[in-house]
Amino acid sequence: MNQPITWDGLNPFPLYRQMRDTNPVYKDTNHSWNVFRYEDVKQVLNDHNTFSSQVSFEERSILSMDPPRHQKYRSMASQLFTPKMSMGIAPRISTVVKELISALRGQEETDLVRSLSIPLPLHVLTDWLGVPPEDRLPFQRWSELEVKYNSFTGGMDAYENESETLQNELCSYFQWMIDNRRREPKDDLVSALLSVKADTGGFTDGELVDFCFLLIIGGIETTAHLLTNTVLTLDEHPEVIQRIGNDPDAVSKVIDEVLRYRSPVQSTFRIVLQDIEIGGHLIGRGEPINVWLGAANRDERVFDNAEAFDIDRKNNTNHLAFSSGIHHCLGVHLAKLEVKIAITELLTHLSRFERIREKELVPIHSTVLLGLESLPINYKFVETNFR
Repeated sequence: MNQPITWDGLNPFPLYRQMRDTNPVYKDTNHSWNVFRYEDVKQVLNDHNTFSSQVSFEERSILSMDPPRHQKYRSMASQLFTPKMSMGIAPRISTVVKELISALRGQEETDLVRSLSIPLPLHVLTDWLGVPPEDRLPFQRWSELEVKYNSFTGGMDAYENESETLQNELCSYFQWMIDNRRREPKDDLVSALLSVKADTGGFTDGELVDFCFLLIIGGIETTAHLLTNTVLTLDEHPEVIQRIGNDPDAVSKVIDEVLRYRSPVQSTFRIVLQDIEIGGHLIGRGEPINVWLGAANRDERVFDNAEAFDIDRKNNTNHLAFSSGIHHCLGVHLAKLEVKIAITELLTHLSRFERIREKELVPIHSTVLLGLESLPINYKFVETNFR
């Protein structure tokens, strides 16, 4: 107990297995508790009365809010993030994917992270919000900065200064959009937000700005890592690529199993509101607790042969990659749809793609997210006209 945890950003799963078996509830040298088994993780996620997400009253993210403030934002989001909504923008997602893949013609290799994984959700979300392409640069800079931050190993001053500048710039832009759409509504998300009614009344401009900013924070990076992790996993399992060729509907099974097997979000954080016992350990009021989603998703007590990648697994949708309880991610349908269309189009238009193994994989510098700084691949187009 109280030993440091040695983190491997490419492969944390042996550590998770060790902790589930020997220290499933563990207090580290930073005096934070950690839970690794599926049932314990799910208990913490589902019990928001005992485990608080709110670490600051200034948090913009709905992920760091408790009721009743959380309920107000979730009410807004639930009216927008629906399966029907996702399918409504599917044609636009398909167009973006085809444009990004078409841009790869004339080359033989690329960094998938920067040529597809980041631009896809960036373009989809900014389009949905109503941001014209000529105004997209600050959003692109923000996305790249987040990857840079999560890969950072040095001092933080430069990052924090640039991050604060960009946050202020984006929030000012969103306020301008809100003012503009209030006068002249359009067929975009900002106009839709102005018409949304929450259970507790309407929304202030500040709350609308925060919600738009949340979409950028939560909607780009997680989807980008999911897409990258899916391509990496397919590269490791070429038999699954062949399976998809024979059964295109298998892509959905692949994505659900990647979410379990290589979850883009590995951990989240809570504060204990009242004394509680977990796994024989008394955790006191006010103590912090790290909740390891990635470890729960590899728990052999729930998933048979959990270390194997198996798209025919009967219960792979029981994963906790998108959390659980009141913080279950409302953007799940959109994220999965973006990745499904991207993988389908890659396998349609490329006769092959594979990781360039001579180039070392470098993980992002994060214990919250699981992803890569870059994923160098070489590829060859199918010898037909690009449609």
